[in-house]
Amino acid sequence: MNRLLIISKNEERREILEQILREPSLTIETGTDPGFALKRLREETFSMVIFDRESIEVSLETFARKVLSRSPLSSLVLMSPQDEEVSDIHENVEEVVYFPFQSEQVETKLLKLLKDKESLQRCKLVGRSAQLKRVAGTILSSAPTDITVLITGESGTGKEVVASAIHDNSARRRGPLIAVNCGAIAQGILESELFGHERGAFTGAVARRKGMFETADGGTIFLDEIAEVPLATQVKLLRVIEQKSFMRVGGSENISVDLRVVAATSKDLLEEVENGNFRRDLYFRLSVVKIELAPLRERTEDISPLVYHFLKQLSREKKYEYPPVGEEVFNLLKSYHWPGNVRELRNLLESLAVLSPEGKIGAEEVARYIQKQAQFNKSLPVVTGRSLEASEHQLMLQALMSLKAEITALRNLIFKGLESVPTVEAHEVGADWQARGQQEVKPAPSMEEMEKQLIARTLREVGGNRRKAAKLLGIGERTLYRKLDKYGLS
Repeated sequence: MNRLLIISKNEERREILEQILREPSLTIETGTDPGFALKRLREETFSMVIFDRESIEVSLETFARKVLSRSPLSSLVLMSPQDEEVSDIHENVEEVVYFPFQSEQVETKLLKLLKDKESLQRCKLVGRSAQLKRVAGTILSSAPTDITVLITGESGTGKEVVASAIHDNSARRRGPLIAVNCGAIAQGILESELFGHERGAFTGAVARRKGMFETADGGTIFLDEIAEVPLATQVKLLRVIEQKSFMRVGGSENISVDLRVVAATSKDLLEEVENGNFRRDLYFRLSVVKIELAPLRERTEDISPLVYHFLKQLSREKKYEYPPVGEEVFNLLKSYHWPGNVRELRNLLESLAVLSPEGKIGAEEVARYIQKQAQFNKSLPVVTGRSLEASEHQLMLQALMSLKAEITALRNLIFKGLESVPTVEAHEVGADWQARGQQEVKPAPSMEEMEKQLIARTLREVGGNRRKAAKLLGIGERTLYRKLDKYGLS
């Protein structure tokens, strides 16, 4: 059941919206002022808060912060006149509906927003980015089936949360969900952990032991960091996935299991296949459905709801309500690269909330943390106030300026060498030798030409691997792709 809260001093607007949104699955409450809204948000959870400017009596930013600090998962919708251009809309406002209301348009917008919100909540995903909504849609469409799913993404993006959501929304939700971190288990005992062993199978095997696959019978097994599994064990994994049977280590009896396999990796599995570290047939068997989790730096619109969500959790744990976070703090958080993604954000908030005076998360503490991280890893961008794309451009420009300096130095050496040639040698080969030599020296290439040469040279050095090239150049892969298209490099 979705609960909606409509805040407006205009009685007609409240009544019309109630009529438009009259659905059996919706419970609607109305009020006239922000004080009533904040009071109800402390008492109940609302999926959506709909309001107009003249009723909130504060800025959009202030009202949005107060609402989300009490109800992080609520969607904010602004009512605005048709003839008024909404240019200063705050990023925490997810939708705008215009009055006089057009029933069909309003219903379509708000019901779609509610459907997306419901999908995210069913998957226990916090955010509002288009990437996250697509992930939720894929989870809910694939969960009822038994097909294997491969989850990819950087460390800390929430791969285990997605695996749990697949299990919880499947017919196997009453069965066990067994998570195995393949990278955290020594290769020598990985097979025993996965498939179990018979007594006497190896030194120390004093009794028969069930493995993870047997334990997961009737449920789901989640194989995290699947790229760390050695090639010999990958053969056995492929057999289990295809035939749903295996033998314990040291055993001769076939054991059948009924389970679903979900795998995850922070590595590029196709690259691992090309390098001979991962079996191609296993890769295609695992990636029947592939879910890719974008890094937090590529979906900065999810930072605000995540911050409010984590602080709300901390408030319940500590029984203390943390003060609202200022806009300056959010600007700093959105400018940071987040190599540890959502996990790093949560750890930072926990640390700052506990250690900061009065539980307040201030801009100085956040800036200090970001600068400290930049010192640990010089490849991480320092907070500059620029966007990610602008920062990448700056890094590329610095590389080009360095290359230009090298070319200039080389040119100076050439001219210096020409000047130091003895006169007699110049006379022997012709009086105008130096003049012609200087005329034939080509002018320094343009910045664009140097950029093209730098990219081409880097690609040659890494054998055409674009991910490695982007890393060496200090730019994002998407930026590199744009440059390749621009310069016609393949």
